[in-house]
Amino acid sequence: MTRNRLVVFRALYLAAFLALVTAYVSEAASPIRQLTNTTASNLRPSWSPDGKRIAFQSNREGPYHIYVMDSDGGNVNQLTNGDSDERHPAWSPDGKYLAVDSGDAAKREIWTIEISSRRRTQVTKLGAIASFPSWSPDGKRLSFYVYQAGSMDLWLAGLDGKAPARLTKDLASEANSQCTFACHSPAWSPDSNRMALSDGDSSRVVIISALGGAQTPISPADERSHFPAYLSDGRIVYVTEHVTIDQSWTDLWTVDPSSNAPRTELATQVQMQGPFEFSADARQLLFASPRTGNFEIYSVTLDAAGKAELATKPQRISPDLTTAASTPQERGISLPNTAEPYILAVGLLAFAVVGVESIVRARRRARARTKS
Repeated sequence: MTRNRLVVFRALYLAAFLALVTAYVSEAASPIRQLTNTTASNLRPSWSPDGKRIAFQSNREGPYHIYVMDSDGGNVNQLTNGDSDERHPAWSPDGKYLAVDSGDAAKREIWTIEISSRRRTQVTKLGAIASFPSWSPDGKRLSFYVYQAGSMDLWLAGLDGKAPARLTKDLASEANSQCTFACHSPAWSPDSNRMALSDGDSSRVVIISALGGAQTPISPADERSHFPAYLSDGRIVYVTEHVTIDQSWTDLWTVDPSSNAPRTELATQVQMQGPFEFSADARQLLFASPRTGNFEIYSVTLDAAGKAELATKPQRISPDLTTAASTPQERGISLPNTAEPYILAVGLLAFAVVGVESIVRARRRARARTKS
């Protein structure tokens, strides 16, 4: 190898090394952390009560199944399998069980799954579409939505499924031209006495007693607000969506339903829609998004840097595929979000460099011996 070629080669591998370092630093510097990286749709993430694990649904094998991973995206375990389509995992307060809805487009029922043994127990036998289970904080009951005969309502049942009770009457109905597909679980108050949910028009957040009765709105009437979640201190955080001809964004609010204090902005100009999952102290946000061209799961800390990143429009946005058929989606090219691929690339580059440099030195020694 001539001196000029050697200089060019060294310049190339130095440039490659700098490019890898720059790419990794750039990817790692983002406050938004990508937790999954597949060719399937990964949706409906849910934090365990201790915040150490995340349950979610993914159609990696065709129908949606339930998976559990560590909060950093590692140690992914598939919890369900088979032909049934299983969605919307909700953790029990002790973190030992998940509640899911399982079935097909014609009939879905609520089940509980013991995580350690994967033992399944059917809760409802309504012969309708029961979906979006939510566990009461005292661990004694499950709330869920039921669609049947053109109407959707909120129901409640014990863990044994006996004597299920309907809490609302025509919460949303096709006769009133309302959406009868629930898009988020009802949120329980910390004392298990109330629930927050969207009204039939999916425009206001309301509170209802766990015994049923009247609905009390807690969000303005002139907005489109939904996806409520109770925080550990009794406050409610919810989402307000804004859609215009040329742009759309989301604002996140917190409100104390027990006082007359005005609501407080948690984050504004968020460049994605819900639903979102919040940590108990509202400092962490968990969501699914197609921001890289495929639905993946992300988390972000709601500090100044995290809020600024959420307000920045992603470079690539794909159509909302949450209601599409359960088939794996092709994903675009994106940078890895973990260190391992970069370490491997640097190792291979170093191996190539050492090999070439060794050859160059061996040839130099051979020429020196020949001259002597």
